[in-house]
Amino acid sequence: MNIGGKSVLLGPQGISELIEELSNVRASMSVEQPTGIAPGWRFATTKNPVMAVQKQSNGDRLLIMRHNGHGRVPFTFSPNMVVELYAMLTQK
Repeated sequence: MNIGGKSVLLGPQGISELIEELSNVRASMSVEQPTGIAPGWRFATTKNPVMAVQKQSNGDRLLIMRHNGHGRVPFTFSPNMVVELYAMLTQK
């Protein structure tokens, strides 16, 4: 891969570290990503990912899902959002 005009060779661990660093930078940006999915947007999915859940002291739930491309991706949900997520996943 080329970064800043320089060729960089990364192994699996290096790729994981780059993804983590880029995600931390993106999360700290003040410009929000669009909320919708852009037409033609391409993405890789992970079917039935490995997951772990932890209850936080404030009642929130931490959900960590392992994506084949992005690695471990953490999300925190408030109790109300857990109910909404359940409803979305179980609606017919």
